[in-house]
This record gives sequence, C-alpha cells and structure tokens, in this order.
Amino acid sequence: MRLGVSLCTVSTVARLGGDLTCDVPAQHRVYLGRQPILDRRSHTFGYELLYRSESQRNEAFFSNPTDASRTVIERAVLEWGIDHVANGRRVFINVGAELLHSGIHDVLPSSKVVLELLEDVTYDDAMVAAVLAAHRAGYRFALDDVCTVEQLPPPAVLQRIIVVKVDLPEVPIDKLRQLVNDLRARAPKAKLLAEKVEDHQQFRNCLSLGFDLFQGYFFARPEVLQRRSRPVNSAAAVALLVEVQRPNIKLARLEELINADPTLAYRLLTLVNSGLSGLRSRVESVHHGIVLLGIDKVRQLATLLTLAANSSTSEELVLLAVTRARMARLLIRPPDLGGSAFTVGLLSVIDALFHATMEELLDDLPLSASVEGALRDGAGPLGEVLTAIRAYEDGDLDTLERLCPGQLEEFRLAFGDSAMWASEFLQQITGA
Repeated sequence: MRLGVSLCTVSTVARLGGDLTCDVPAQHRVYLGRQPILDRRSHTFGYELLYRSESQRNEAFFSNPTDASRTVIERAVLEWGIDHVANGRRVFINVGAELLHSGIHDVLPSSKVVLELLEDVTYDDAMVAAVLAAHRAGYRFALDDVCTVEQLPPPAVLQRIIVVKVDLPEVPIDKLRQLVNDLRARAPKAKLLAEKVEDHQQFRNCLSLGFDLFQGYFFARPEVLQRRSRPVNSAAAVALLVEVQRPNIKLARLEELINADPTLAYRLLTLVNSGLSGLRSRVESVHHGIVLLGIDKVRQLATLLTLAANSSTSEELVLLAVTRARMARLLIRPPDLGGSAFTVGLLSVIDALFHATMEELLDDLPLSASVEGALRDGAGPLGEVLTAIRAYEDGDLDTLERLCPGQLEEFRLAFGDSAMWASEFLQQITGA
C-alpha cells in the first residue's frame, strides 16, 4: 500500500467519493438463486438458496459443492443479508461434512436457517458429533436428494431431521408409495418434501401420497437475485483473520483492526444487521457493533471476509477514509461523540468503494439515527464535522469558515496529525 498522503490527493479522492457518475471501472455483479418451497396449500414455507455465477445464472451446477455452499453463505450474509433473502421465511442451505466441520455455518442465524445435508455425506463419529453440536446450538436439519431408505443417517442424526427431501426423478413411480411409508415409519416427526416436481400430474400424485412440502419447476424456477459486488480489501481481511486466531485477542484490538478499513467496518455492520446479534438498539460505532456481535462472531466474520476478499479496493480511498475518521474524532464537539465521529468518517467513502449510492448502502446498516443522518444528509453535529472536513479537503475555505469560524488552523493541524497517523496505522495493520 502506498502510504504517502497530501491534501491534493485527498481532495481528488474526496471528489471521486462524492461523484458516482465519474468514470470508474465496471464492477462484477454477484448472483444468488432462490427457489420457493411450498406447503400443501401452495403457501411459501421457505426458500432454498442456490449457487449462481455470471456464466451459470440459470443453472445450479458447480465443480465443488463445499465452495458453492460457502459462496451461498457469504453472499446471503454479506451481500444481501439473511433477513432480505428469507423474506420472513426459513432458508435452506446445502452443507456437506467439510463445511459443517469448518464452523462457517455459525455465521448464519439458527432461527432462520435449515441446514440441508447433502446426499453424499458419510456419517462417521465426527460427522454425527458435528450435527449434534450444531443442533444444540439451535440449527435445524434437512436431508437432500433421498431416493432410498438406505441413504438415511443413523438414528442420532435422523431424530434431528425436520425435513426429508425426496428426489422424485430417482424414484420409480411404482416404488414411491413404499418409500413414503418407510420414511414416515423411520422419521415420523419430519416433513416429507417432494423435490423436482415437474408437472401438475406429478404434483397431484404427491399430494395423494401425503407429501407435506413441494419444490420444483412446476411451481417456480429459481429466482436469480443480483447486485453489484461489494469488495473487501484483501490485505485488511487477512490481517483481521490472523489476529482473531489469537486466543486472548482483546476487543480494543478488534476495533483497531476493523477501523483500519471501511470495507471491514461496512461488513461488520451488515452482519450486525443480519439478525445474528438479537439487535435491540441501533449501532453508534464500530466498537458498539463488536460488542453486539461478540468476539466469536467476529472470528467467523473474519473467516468469511477472507474468503470474499479481493484486491480491487482502492488504496487511496481506504487512506482517505481512515484520515477522515481520525480528523472527525479529533474535531468533533462534544468529544464524547468521538466513536461515532470516527465511524462516520470511516464509512463516508463506501459509496465510491462499492460503486453504489449512499442511500442504498445505508439501508443495509443498523446505524443510529445520528450516524445515519450524518452520512445520508449531513445532519447534526456528526454531519457538520464531516461537511467541514470535506470543505477543508476541497480547499473550500469560505464553507469551512461559515461552518467552523476561526478554526482553519485547528483543521490544518488535525489533518497533518491524521494523515500521518493513518499512514502509520495502515502500515502497522497491513504490514505493507
């Protein structure tokens, strides 16, 4: 990372941050498939989330199921938010042994997710233990692509299954009734789901056999959600991942690492907003967000962010964000708003980083009214200090004097201190 900074550079980048119509590179879009699961009255019971890519927008094929499931989780949590994709229903997400052992599923809210165990899972002692541990943590399970009773897991796992998905194309029509009877006998508490229902006659047959839930092209092809990707600074994400593995990591150190990069701060706040923290209040600062999540959730976030990270984040914008954040903390009055001021400065460039409007991005964050108002409308003391900092960056001394009469020297000193602090801080965090 280039660590030098000047007022000229900051002014140029600041104008970029405020003008989304400028000539910026086209960003990749990200995709997520969502197919409804219906009950016997054709009401939506839930949605299965499916991997999609630019080249496979209407297909569900992938080379590595674990990578596909990781990507689905990453996009559902970090790009859209579980509440948005769930739409008040349950979401079903495929998981295999590798993913369940990794613990990545822990970033998902257990009350809103059904983990769908893939058909090729081997139920050895380690896998059974992983399922039981996840069940104790509140997760519910489904079985995917069942076509024979021989596929069923051992009783310790089967007792925790709430949905058994029967793969209709793989079951001969004359053997379907017997399979349903056998599944009812072995898993009497589980709902039976007929998957890959293709036509009305097949649906009527499954209704008569007593299936509880239905999924397939007869009802709806998967809806493909898409949006601009919101990239993460890879160096900052890796630095966070390394640090959170330390057994005695302190909250203050986590705050320092996340404050090193606005993309990390945005992702953390998005995760808070996804319902993982039992949110009862709006977030005032990054520190507040970490407290709500807890260190374990931040560890999981770091793992997910590292998987999602790429190197496309603008170094100049990151440097601008950290410089602004430091200036806002130094200049805000009263000083007890320092944490909120730092967060406002840090997030003030996310529209340019993610190539989206500030309004769209703020809709995904659980910010307090004062922080959101400052970013959205320049409102309140936090908004006024951000507007004044932008005026200083642009050399607009008339506006600065109007907002902060007689404080030009204070701004000059705060900028010099903040620019040096930001350079040293980012060098320390990233090891650049």
